[in-house]
Amino acid sequence: MLDQSITILKYEYHIAPGSYFHVETPWVKDVSEIKTVIIDQDNVFTKMLSVYPNNFVMFLEQFPEYSIYRTNVPLELIPTSDSYRVCFEQA
Repeated sequence: MLDQSITILKYEYHIAPGSYFHVETPWVKDVSEIKTVIIDQDNVFTKMLSVYPNNFVMFLEQFPEYSIYRTNVPLELIPTSDSYRVCFEQA
């Protein structure tokens, strides 16, 4: 999974309630390759960490007013789409 046991999630994306947030992961062959840990969850918010192959990490912190996605690699909005791509070459 991760080459190092510590990574810094220095990229942050704020998403309004009801907005769609999708990260394309074409390098993931099967969803079982993604390891997800739900840190905290109730009927109002969620905190969740997902570790993907190729050392990509995403942390979701969800509130009633907005959600924050933090990643260790920058994301780029795909033109004419509501999906993001992972920019490994910029990491």
